[in-house]
Amino acid sequence: MNPEIKLKRLCQRGNAAKLIKQFIADRARPVGVLDANGELLLGDANDSARQPITLEGHTLGWVSGEADDAVLLAAFIGYMAQKELEGKLLAQETLSKYKELTLLYELGEKIAACMDIDELARLALDEAARLLPSDQDIHLGILLDGQEAGQLTVCAGHGDVFLAGEKLLAIDGITQQVLASGNAEIVNNVSLDPRYQTAAGVLKDIQAMLCAPLKTRDKTFGVLSVVSRTKIDFSAAEAKVLNLLASQVAVAIGRVHLIHERVAQERLQESLKLSHSIQMGMLSTAFPRFHEGHPIDLFAFMEPAREVSGDFYDFFHLDSKTLLLVIGDVSDKGVPAALFMVMVKTLVRAIAKQHALPHQVLAALNPELCRDNEASMFVTLFLATLDLDTHIVTYSFGGHNPPLYVSRYGIVSMLPGDSGTALGIIDGVTFSSQSIQLNPGDSLLLYTDGISEAMNENYEAYGEPRLCDLLTGSAHNNAQQLVEGIITDVNTFTGEAEQSDDITLMALQISQGQRVP
Repeated sequence: MNPEIKLKRLCQRGNAAKLIKQFIADRARPVGVLDANGELLLGDANDSARQPITLEGHTLGWVSGEADDAVLLAAFIGYMAQKELEGKLLAQETLSKYKELTLLYELGEKIAACMDIDELARLALDEAARLLPSDQDIHLGILLDGQEAGQLTVCAGHGDVFLAGEKLLAIDGITQQVLASGNAEIVNNVSLDPRYQTAAGVLKDIQAMLCAPLKTRDKTFGVLSVVSRTKIDFSAAEAKVLNLLASQVAVAIGRVHLIHERVAQERLQESLKLSHSIQMGMLSTAFPRFHEGHPIDLFAFMEPAREVSGDFYDFFHLDSKTLLLVIGDVSDKGVPAALFMVMVKTLVRAIAKQHALPHQVLAALNPELCRDNEASMFVTLFLATLDLDTHIVTYSFGGHNPPLYVSRYGIVSMLPGDSGTALGIIDGVTFSSQSIQLNPGDSLLLYTDGISEAMNENYEAYGEPRLCDLLTGSAHNNAQQLVEGIITDVNTFTGEAEQSDDITLMALQISQGQRVP
Protein backbone atom coordinates (compact mmCIF):
# COMPACT_ATOMS: atom_id res chain seq x y z
CA MET A 1 0.00 0.00 0.00
CA ASN A 2 1.37 3.38 -0.97
CA PRO A 3 1.95 5.83 1.88
CA GLU A 4 -0.34 8.87 2.02
CA ILE A 5 1.00 12.17 0.67
CA LYS A 6 -0.72 15.18 2.22
CA LEU A 7 -0.78 18.31 0.07
CA LYS A 8 -1.29 20.60 3.06
CA ARG A 9 1.86 19.38 4.78
CA LEU A 10 3.84 19.56 1.53
CA CYS A 11 2.82 23.21 1.05
CA GLN A 12 3.44 24.34 4.61
CA ARG A 13 6.58 22.52 5.79
CA GLY A 14 10.08 21.94 4.52
CA ASN A 15 12.10 23.28 1.62
CA ALA A 16 9.35 22.57 -0.92
CA ALA A 17 6.96 24.84 1.00
CA LYS A 18 9.51 27.69 0.98
CA LEU A 19 9.90 27.43 -2.79
CA ILE A 20 6.13 27.30 -3.33
CA LYS A 21 5.58 30.38 -1.14
CA GLN A 22 8.38 32.24 -2.91
CA PHE A 23 6.90 31.37 -6.32
CA ILE A 24 3.49 32.73 -5.25
CA ALA A 25 5.05 35.87 -3.78
CA ASP A 26 6.99 36.57 -6.97
CA ARG A 27 3.91 36.44 -9.22
CA ALA A 28 2.37 39.71 -10.32
CA ARG A 29 -0.99 37.99 -10.66
CA PRO A 30 -2.80 36.14 -7.84
CA VAL A 31 -2.02 32.42 -7.50
CA GLY A 32 -3.63 30.00 -5.05
CA VAL A 33 -3.09 26.38 -4.00
CA LEU A 34 -6.22 24.46 -3.03
CA ASP A 35 -6.70 20.95 -1.68
CA ALA A 36 -8.87 18.31 -3.34
CA ASN A 37 -11.95 19.72 -1.56
CA GLY A 38 -11.31 23.24 -2.84
CA GLU A 39 -10.02 24.63 0.48
CA LEU A 40 -7.37 27.33 0.00
CA LEU A 41 -4.02 26.24 1.42
CA LEU A 42 -1.66 28.96 0.14
CA GLY A 43 -1.83 32.19 -1.85
CA ASP A 44 -4.86 34.16 -2.88
CA ALA A 45 -8.33 32.97 -3.80
CA ASN A 46 -9.26 33.85 -7.39
CA ASP A 47 -11.66 32.85 -10.09
CA SER A 48 -9.05 31.85 -12.63
CA ALA A 49 -8.93 28.44 -14.24
CA ARG A 50 -7.64 25.61 -12.09
CA GLN A 51 -4.74 23.34 -12.98
CA PRO A 52 -4.80 19.91 -11.26
CA ILE A 53 -1.92 18.72 -9.07
CA THR A 54 -1.60 15.02 -9.85
CA LEU A 55 0.33 12.13 -8.32
CA GLU A 56 0.28 8.75 -10.07
CA GLY A 57 -3.07 9.50 -11.69
CA HIS A 58 -4.71 10.89 -8.51
CA THR A 59 -5.60 14.55 -8.02
CA LEU A 60 -4.12 15.93 -4.81
CA GLY A 61 -5.42 19.45 -5.30
CA TRP A 62 -5.46 22.44 -7.61
CA VAL A 63 -3.54 25.58 -8.52
CA SER A 64 -5.66 28.57 -9.53
CA GLY A 65 -4.24 31.48 -11.46
CA GLU A 66 -3.14 32.54 -14.89
CA ALA A 67 -2.56 29.56 -17.14
CA ASP A 68 1.24 29.74 -17.35
CA ASP A 69 1.69 30.25 -13.62
CA ALA A 70 -0.82 27.54 -12.70
CA VAL A 71 0.68 24.94 -15.03
CA LEU A 72 4.21 25.63 -13.82
CA LEU A 73 3.36 25.57 -10.11
CA ALA A 74 1.11 22.50 -10.41
CA ALA A 75 3.89 20.62 -12.19
CA PHE A 76 6.43 21.60 -9.50
CA ILE A 77 4.15 20.60 -6.62
CA GLY A 78 3.38 17.29 -8.37
CA TYR A 79 7.10 16.68 -8.78
CA MET A 80 7.80 17.36 -5.10
CA ALA A 81 4.89 15.09 -4.11
CA GLN A 82 6.38 12.34 -6.28
CA LYS A 83 9.77 12.75 -4.61
CA GLU A 84 8.19 12.60 -1.15
CA LEU A 85 6.28 9.46 -2.15
CA GLU A 86 9.47 7.83 -3.42
CA GLY A 87 11.21 8.66 -0.16
CA LYS A 88 8.44 7.11 1.91
CA LEU A 89 8.36 4.00 -0.26
CA LEU A 90 12.11 3.65 0.11
CA ALA A 91 11.76 4.00 3.89
CA GLN A 92 9.10 1.27 3.91
CA GLU A 93 11.29 -1.02 1.85
CA THR A 94 14.29 -0.30 4.07
CA LEU A 95 12.27 -1.11 7.20
CA SER A 96 11.08 -4.36 5.63
CA LYS A 97 14.63 -5.33 4.71
CA TYR A 98 15.82 -4.41 8.20
CA LYS A 99 13.24 -6.71 9.77
CA GLU A 100 14.26 -9.53 7.47
CA LEU A 101 17.94 -9.01 8.25
CA THR A 102 17.20 -8.86 11.97
CA LEU A 103 15.37 -12.18 11.71
CA LEU A 104 18.32 -13.74 9.90
CA TYR A 105 20.80 -12.28 12.36
CA GLU A 106 18.92 -13.50 15.44
CA LEU A 107 18.58 -17.00 14.03
CA GLY A 108 22.20 -16.88 12.87
CA GLU A 109 23.33 -16.09 16.40
CA LYS A 110 21.53 -19.17 17.69
CA ILE A 111 22.97 -21.56 15.13
CA ALA A 112 26.45 -20.01 14.70
CA ALA A 113 28.19 -22.42 17.06
CA CYS A 114 25.83 -25.37 16.53
CA MET A 115 27.34 -28.35 14.72
CA ASP A 116 24.46 -30.79 15.20
CA ILE A 117 21.94 -31.00 12.36
CA ASP A 118 19.07 -32.24 14.55
CA GLU A 119 19.55 -29.34 16.94
CA LEU A 120 19.73 -26.88 14.04
CA ALA A 121 16.42 -28.24 12.73
CA ARG A 122 14.74 -27.93 16.14
CA LEU A 123 15.96 -24.34 16.50
CA ALA A 124 14.56 -23.50 13.07
CA LEU A 125 11.16 -25.06 13.79
CA ASP A 126 10.89 -23.29 17.14
CA GLU A 127 11.53 -19.99 15.35
CA ALA A 128 9.07 -20.81 12.56
CA ALA A 129 6.34 -21.78 15.05
CA ARG A 130 6.85 -18.49 16.87
CA LEU A 131 6.32 -16.51 13.67
CA LEU A 132 3.15 -18.31 12.53
CA PRO A 133 -0.35 -17.84 14.05
CA SER A 134 -0.48 -19.72 17.36
CA ASP A 135 -4.27 -20.25 17.28
CA GLN A 136 -4.23 -22.36 14.12
CA ASP A 137 -3.85 -26.11 13.59
CA ILE A 138 -0.33 -25.88 12.17
CA HIS A 139 2.26 -28.67 11.91
CA LEU A 140 5.86 -28.20 10.84
CA GLY A 141 8.65 -30.47 9.74
CA ILE A 142 12.17 -30.27 8.37
CA LEU A 143 12.55 -33.11 5.88
CA LEU A 144 15.96 -34.08 4.54
CA ASP A 145 17.05 -36.39 1.73
CA GLY A 146 17.06 -40.01 2.88
CA GLN A 147 19.62 -42.67 2.11
CA GLU A 148 17.51 -43.90 -0.81
CA ALA A 149 16.39 -41.84 -3.80
CA GLY A 150 12.85 -40.50 -3.54
CA GLN A 151 12.84 -40.80 0.25
CA LEU A 152 12.78 -38.08 2.88
CA THR A 153 13.60 -38.35 6.57
CA VAL A 154 11.94 -36.16 9.20
CA CYS A 155 14.86 -34.43 10.89
CA ALA A 156 12.64 -32.49 13.31
CA GLY A 157 8.89 -32.05 13.75
CA HIS A 158 6.50 -29.68 15.47
CA GLY A 159 2.99 -31.09 15.94
CA ASP A 160 1.89 -34.65 15.18
CA VAL A 161 2.03 -34.78 11.38
CA PHE A 162 5.81 -35.01 11.15
CA LEU A 163 7.52 -37.28 13.68
CA ALA A 164 11.27 -36.94 14.14
CA GLY A 165 13.17 -39.89 12.67
CA GLU A 166 10.25 -41.02 10.50
CA LYS A 167 11.11 -42.07 6.92
CA LEU A 168 8.67 -40.79 4.31
CA LEU A 169 8.58 -43.29 1.44
CA ALA A 170 5.58 -41.65 -0.26
CA ILE A 171 6.05 -37.94 -0.98
CA ASP A 172 3.19 -35.67 -2.07
CA GLY A 173 3.32 -33.98 -5.47
CA ILE A 174 3.72 -30.44 -4.10
CA THR A 175 6.80 -31.36 -2.07
CA GLN A 176 8.18 -33.21 -5.08
CA GLN A 177 7.79 -30.01 -7.12
CA VAL A 178 9.63 -27.94 -4.49
CA LEU A 179 12.49 -30.45 -4.40
CA ALA A 180 12.72 -30.47 -8.19
CA SER A 181 12.46 -26.71 -8.80
CA GLY A 182 14.08 -25.30 -5.68
CA ASN A 183 11.22 -22.78 -5.39
CA ALA A 184 8.85 -22.31 -2.45
CA GLU A 185 5.15 -23.18 -2.84
CA ILE A 186 2.08 -21.87 -1.00
CA VAL A 187 -1.18 -23.80 -1.59
CA ASN A 188 -4.17 -22.79 0.52
CA ASN A 189 -6.49 -25.47 -0.90
CA VAL A 190 -4.49 -28.59 -1.71
CA SER A 191 -7.58 -30.54 -2.78
CA LEU A 192 -7.77 -28.37 -5.91
CA ASP A 193 -4.09 -28.73 -6.76
CA PRO A 194 -3.48 -31.37 -9.48
CA ARG A 195 -0.07 -32.23 -8.03
CA TYR A 196 -1.69 -33.16 -4.72
CA GLN A 197 -4.55 -34.94 -6.49
CA THR A 198 -2.01 -37.10 -8.32
CA ALA A 199 0.15 -37.86 -5.27
CA ALA A 200 -0.97 -37.07 -1.72
CA GLY A 201 1.81 -39.18 -0.21
CA VAL A 202 1.63 -39.38 3.55
CA LEU A 203 -0.23 -36.05 3.75
CA LYS A 204 -3.70 -37.40 2.96
CA ASP A 205 -5.73 -35.35 5.42
CA ILE A 206 -4.43 -31.79 5.05
CA GLN A 207 -6.11 -28.71 3.55
CA ALA A 208 -3.33 -26.09 3.29
CA MET A 209 0.41 -26.32 2.77
CA LEU A 210 3.43 -24.03 2.71
CA CYS A 211 6.71 -25.62 1.57
CA ALA A 212 10.15 -23.95 1.31
CA PRO A 213 13.28 -25.61 -0.10
CA LEU A 214 16.47 -26.24 1.84
CA LYS A 215 19.13 -25.66 -0.77
CA THR A 216 22.69 -24.66 -1.36
CA ARG A 217 23.92 -23.17 -4.63
CA ASP A 218 23.87 -26.42 -6.55
CA LYS A 219 21.54 -28.76 -4.67
CA THR A 220 18.16 -28.92 -2.96
CA PHE A 221 18.48 -31.45 -0.15
CA GLY A 222 15.26 -31.06 1.81
CA VAL A 223 12.27 -28.88 2.64
CA LEU A 224 10.76 -26.92 5.50
CA SER A 225 7.11 -27.99 5.35
CA VAL A 226 4.17 -26.32 7.10
CA VAL A 227 0.73 -27.95 6.83
CA SER A 228 -2.73 -27.56 8.35
CA ARG A 229 -5.60 -30.05 8.63
CA THR A 230 -8.07 -27.18 8.85
CA LYS A 231 -8.79 -24.33 6.44
CA ILE A 232 -6.17 -21.60 6.68
CA ASP A 233 -4.91 -18.91 4.33
CA PHE A 234 -1.15 -18.69 4.47
CA SER A 235 -0.07 -15.20 3.42
CA ALA A 236 2.67 -14.23 1.01
CA ALA A 237 4.46 -12.49 3.90
CA GLU A 238 4.47 -15.73 5.91
CA ALA A 239 5.80 -17.60 2.89
CA LYS A 240 8.58 -15.05 2.49
CA VAL A 241 9.62 -15.30 6.13
CA LEU A 242 9.57 -19.13 6.03
CA ASN A 243 11.68 -19.06 2.88
CA LEU A 244 14.22 -16.81 4.63
CA LEU A 245 14.34 -19.21 7.56
CA ALA A 246 14.80 -22.15 5.22
CA SER A 247 17.66 -20.38 3.45
CA GLN A 248 19.42 -19.67 6.74
CA VAL A 249 19.00 -23.22 7.99
CA ALA A 250 20.07 -24.65 4.65
CA VAL A 251 23.35 -22.75 4.82
CA ALA A 252 23.97 -24.00 8.36
CA ILE A 253 23.03 -27.60 7.57
CA GLY A 254 25.04 -27.47 4.36
CA ARG A 255 28.05 -26.24 6.31
CA VAL A 256 27.72 -29.04 8.88
CA HIS A 257 27.30 -31.68 6.16
CA LEU A 258 30.35 -30.39 4.34
CA ILE A 259 32.54 -30.32 7.43
CA HIS A 260 31.49 -33.84 8.39
CA GLU A 261 32.19 -35.11 4.90
CA ARG A 262 35.64 -33.52 4.80
CA VAL A 263 36.60 -35.03 8.15
CA ALA A 264 35.27 -38.46 7.21
CA GLN A 265 37.19 -38.44 3.91
CA GLU A 266 40.37 -37.05 5.50
CA ARG A 267 40.51 -34.28 2.93
CA LEU A 268 42.16 -31.95 5.40
CA GLN A 269 43.54 -29.40 2.98
CA GLU A 270 40.25 -28.84 1.18
CA SER A 271 38.47 -28.60 4.51
CA LEU A 272 40.90 -25.94 5.69
CA LYS A 273 40.40 -23.91 2.53
CA LEU A 274 36.66 -24.03 3.06
CA SER A 275 37.09 -23.02 6.69
CA HIS A 276 39.18 -20.06 5.53
CA SER A 277 36.41 -18.96 3.20
CA ILE A 278 33.77 -19.34 5.90
CA GLN A 279 35.84 -17.43 8.44
CA MET A 280 36.62 -14.57 6.08
CA GLY A 281 32.93 -14.42 5.18
CA MET A 282 32.08 -13.96 8.87
CA LEU A 283 34.14 -10.77 9.07
CA SER A 284 32.22 -7.52 8.85
CA THR A 285 33.07 -5.68 5.63
CA ALA A 286 30.30 -3.05 5.43
CA PHE A 287 32.71 -0.34 6.51
CA PRO A 288 31.38 3.19 7.20
CA ARG A 289 33.13 5.49 4.73
CA PHE A 290 33.46 9.27 4.44
CA HIS A 291 32.24 9.25 0.84
CA GLU A 292 28.91 7.75 1.95
CA GLY A 293 28.24 10.66 4.28
CA HIS A 294 29.40 8.98 7.49
CA PRO A 295 31.19 11.10 10.13
CA ILE A 296 33.65 8.25 10.65
CA ASP A 297 35.78 6.13 8.36
CA LEU A 298 36.51 2.52 9.27
CA PHE A 299 38.56 -0.13 7.51
CA ALA A 300 39.97 -3.49 8.60
CA PHE A 301 42.24 -6.19 7.18
CA MET A 302 43.07 -9.73 8.23
CA GLU A 303 45.60 -12.15 6.73
CA PRO A 304 45.86 -15.59 8.37
CA ALA A 305 49.29 -17.23 8.65
CA ARG A 306 47.61 -20.52 7.76
CA GLU A 307 44.33 -21.29 6.04
CA VAL A 308 42.35 -20.19 9.09
CA SER A 309 43.08 -17.64 11.79
CA GLY A 310 42.80 -17.14 15.51
CA ASP A 311 42.72 -13.37 14.98
CA PHE A 312 39.49 -11.51 14.47
CA TYR A 313 37.96 -8.09 14.38
CA ASP A 314 34.36 -6.98 14.63
CA PHE A 315 32.27 -3.83 14.79
CA PHE A 316 28.56 -3.26 15.25
CA HIS A 317 26.09 -0.74 16.66
CA LEU A 318 25.00 -1.18 20.26
CA ASP A 319 22.42 1.55 19.68
CA SER A 320 21.86 4.45 17.31
CA LYS A 321 24.72 6.51 18.75
CA THR A 322 27.23 3.89 19.93
CA LEU A 323 29.57 1.78 17.81
CA LEU A 324 31.48 -1.12 19.39
CA LEU A 325 34.93 -2.08 18.09
CA VAL A 326 36.75 -5.27 19.03
CA ILE A 327 39.98 -6.93 17.98
CA GLY A 328 41.31 -10.21 19.35
CA ASP A 329 44.12 -12.72 19.09
CA VAL A 330 43.54 -16.33 20.16
CA SER A 331 46.45 -18.40 21.42
CA ASP A 332 47.81 -20.94 18.93
CA LYS A 333 46.86 -21.07 15.25
CA GLY A 334 44.89 -23.21 12.84
CA VAL A 335 41.54 -24.91 13.31
CA PRO A 336 41.45 -25.00 17.15
CA ALA A 337 42.20 -21.27 17.33
CA ALA A 338 39.62 -20.52 14.63
CA LEU A 339 36.91 -22.46 16.46
CA PHE A 340 37.74 -20.71 19.70
CA MET A 341 37.66 -17.42 17.82
CA VAL A 342 34.14 -18.13 16.54
CA MET A 343 32.98 -18.79 20.09
CA VAL A 344 34.61 -15.59 21.38
CA LYS A 345 33.10 -13.48 18.59
CA THR A 346 29.64 -14.94 19.15
CA LEU A 347 29.81 -14.40 22.92
CA VAL A 348 31.06 -10.82 22.54
CA ARG A 349 28.06 -9.94 20.38
CA ALA A 350 25.64 -11.56 22.82
CA ILE A 351 27.17 -10.12 26.01
CA ALA A 352 27.69 -6.60 24.60
CA LYS A 353 23.90 -6.22 24.37
CA GLN A 354 23.68 -6.49 28.15
CA HIS A 355 26.49 -4.17 29.29
CA ALA A 356 27.24 -0.52 28.61
CA LEU A 357 31.01 -0.34 29.27
CA PRO A 358 33.83 -2.32 27.66
CA HIS A 359 35.32 -3.54 30.95
CA GLN A 360 31.91 -4.91 31.94
CA VAL A 361 31.76 -6.92 28.70
CA LEU A 362 35.23 -8.38 29.36
CA ALA A 363 34.33 -9.18 32.97
CA ALA A 364 31.21 -11.07 31.84
CA LEU A 365 33.01 -12.81 28.97
CA ASN A 366 36.01 -14.13 30.94
CA PRO A 367 34.12 -16.67 33.12
CA GLU A 368 32.42 -18.09 30.02
CA LEU A 369 35.80 -18.70 28.35
CA CYS A 370 37.31 -20.18 31.51
CA ARG A 371 34.45 -22.64 31.97
CA ASP A 372 35.22 -26.17 30.66
CA ASN A 373 38.31 -24.88 28.89
CA GLU A 374 40.18 -28.19 28.92
CA ALA A 375 42.42 -27.11 26.02
CA SER A 376 43.57 -24.10 28.11
CA MET A 377 43.08 -21.73 25.17
CA PHE A 378 42.95 -18.02 25.80
CA VAL A 379 42.45 -14.81 23.85
CA THR A 380 43.75 -11.26 24.14
CA LEU A 381 41.12 -8.61 23.42
CA PHE A 382 40.82 -4.87 23.01
CA LEU A 383 37.25 -3.59 23.29
CA ALA A 384 36.11 -0.01 22.68
CA THR A 385 32.91 1.96 22.23
CA LEU A 386 32.72 5.09 20.08
CA ASP A 387 30.10 7.72 20.86
CA LEU A 388 29.05 8.82 17.37
CA ASP A 389 27.95 12.24 18.64
CA THR A 390 30.90 13.24 20.82
CA HIS A 391 33.60 10.95 19.31
CA ILE A 392 34.66 9.86 22.79
CA VAL A 393 36.23 6.40 22.76
CA THR A 394 35.86 4.32 25.93
CA TYR A 395 38.12 1.27 25.92
CA SER A 396 39.36 -1.66 27.95
CA PHE A 397 42.30 -4.04 27.59
CA GLY A 398 42.15 -7.79 27.94
CA GLY A 399 45.89 -8.47 27.69
CA HIS A 400 46.05 -7.05 24.17
CA ASN A 401 48.77 -4.76 22.85
CA PRO A 402 47.71 -1.08 23.03
CA PRO A 403 46.35 0.57 19.87
CA LEU A 404 48.06 3.63 18.42
CA TYR A 405 46.52 7.09 18.51
CA VAL A 406 47.51 9.18 15.47
CA SER A 407 46.58 12.86 15.68
CA ARG A 408 45.74 14.80 12.56
CA TYR A 409 49.17 16.43 12.92
CA GLY A 410 50.89 13.05 12.55
CA ILE A 411 51.84 12.66 16.23
CA VAL A 412 51.73 9.01 17.31
CA SER A 413 51.23 7.64 20.82
CA MET A 414 50.00 4.43 22.44
CA LEU A 415 46.69 4.44 24.25
CA PRO A 416 47.37 4.54 27.98
CA GLY A 417 45.79 2.23 30.51
CA ASP A 418 46.09 -1.04 32.39
CA SER A 419 46.92 -3.79 29.87
CA GLY A 420 44.64 -6.20 31.73
CA THR A 421 44.74 -10.00 31.55
CA ALA A 422 44.10 -12.33 28.64
CA LEU A 423 40.67 -13.99 28.83
CA GLY A 424 40.13 -17.70 29.43
CA ILE A 425 43.06 -18.18 31.85
CA ILE A 426 41.93 -17.10 35.32
CA ASP A 427 38.37 -16.60 36.46
CA GLY A 428 37.60 -13.66 38.70
CA VAL A 429 40.09 -11.10 37.33
CA THR A 430 38.99 -7.47 37.04
CA PHE A 431 39.17 -5.08 34.12
CA SER A 432 39.03 -1.30 33.86
CA SER A 433 37.92 1.24 31.25
CA GLN A 434 39.52 4.48 30.10
CA SER A 435 38.38 7.17 27.66
CA ILE A 436 39.93 9.36 25.01
CA GLN A 437 38.52 12.21 22.94
CA LEU A 438 39.02 11.88 19.19
CA ASN A 439 39.10 15.16 17.27
CA PRO A 440 38.47 15.75 13.57
CA GLY A 441 41.27 14.20 11.53
CA ASP A 442 42.44 11.90 14.35
CA SER A 443 42.90 8.18 13.77
CA LEU A 444 43.00 5.08 15.94
CA LEU A 445 44.89 1.96 14.83
CA LEU A 446 44.04 -1.43 16.36
CA TYR A 447 46.33 -4.35 15.49
CA THR A 448 47.49 -7.77 16.60
CA ASP A 449 51.08 -8.79 17.33
CA GLY A 450 51.32 -10.31 13.86
CA ILE A 451 52.37 -6.80 12.80
CA SER A 452 54.94 -6.02 15.48
CA GLU A 453 56.36 -9.58 15.49
CA ALA A 454 56.52 -10.01 11.70
CA MET A 455 59.96 -11.46 10.89
CA ASN A 456 62.23 -10.85 7.92
CA GLU A 457 64.69 -13.35 6.47
CA ASN A 458 67.26 -12.41 9.14
CA TYR A 459 64.75 -13.19 11.92
CA GLU A 460 64.45 -9.52 12.84
CA ALA A 461 61.07 -8.35 14.14
CA TYR A 462 59.26 -5.46 12.49
CA GLY A 463 58.61 -3.97 15.93
CA GLU A 464 56.34 -1.27 17.28
CA PRO A 465 59.01 1.51 17.04
CA ARG A 466 59.18 0.95 13.27
CA LEU A 467 55.38 1.10 13.09
CA CYS A 468 55.30 4.35 15.05
CA ASP A 469 58.02 5.86 12.85
CA LEU A 470 56.05 4.92 9.74
CA LEU A 471 52.92 6.70 11.00
CA THR A 472 54.64 9.77 12.43
CA GLY A 473 54.04 12.73 10.15
CA SER A 474 52.54 10.52 7.43
CA ALA A 475 49.56 11.65 5.38
CA HIS A 476 46.57 9.36 4.90
CA ASN A 477 43.24 10.61 3.63
CA ASN A 478 41.22 7.70 4.91
CA ALA A 479 41.32 4.55 7.02
CA GLN A 480 41.91 2.25 4.06
CA GLN A 481 45.02 4.19 3.01
CA LEU A 482 46.33 3.98 6.58
CA VAL A 483 45.88 0.18 6.72
CA GLU A 484 47.19 -0.50 3.23
CA GLY A 485 50.26 1.66 3.85
CA ILE A 486 51.16 -0.42 6.89
CA ILE A 487 50.62 -3.73 5.08
CA THR A 488 52.83 -2.58 2.21
CA ASP A 489 55.62 -1.57 4.60
CA VAL A 490 55.41 -4.85 6.56
CA ASN A 491 55.52 -6.89 3.34
CA THR A 492 58.53 -4.91 2.14
CA PHE A 493 60.30 -5.53 5.46
CA THR A 494 59.59 -9.30 5.60
CA GLY A 495 60.46 -9.89 1.94
CA GLU A 496 60.46 -13.60 1.10
CA ALA A 497 60.22 -14.74 4.73
CA GLU A 498 57.24 -16.94 5.57
CA GLN A 499 54.43 -15.22 7.48
CA SER A 500 54.83 -16.40 11.06
CA ASP A 501 51.61 -15.13 12.64
CA ASP A 502 48.12 -13.95 11.77
CA ILE A 503 47.97 -10.26 10.83
CA THR A 504 44.96 -8.13 11.66
CA LEU A 505 44.51 -4.35 11.46
CA MET A 506 41.56 -2.05 12.07
CA ALA A 507 41.74 1.73 11.54
CA LEU A 508 39.22 4.34 12.66
CA GLN A 509 39.35 7.94 11.46
CA ILE A 510 37.18 10.95 12.29
CA SER A 511 36.15 13.17 9.41
CA GLN A 512 37.86 16.56 9.44
CA GLY A 513 34.54 18.04 8.42
CA GLN A 514 32.94 16.92 11.70
CA ARG A 515 32.91 19.03 14.82
CA VAL A 516 32.70 17.68 18.32
CA PRO A 517 29.66 19.15 20.15
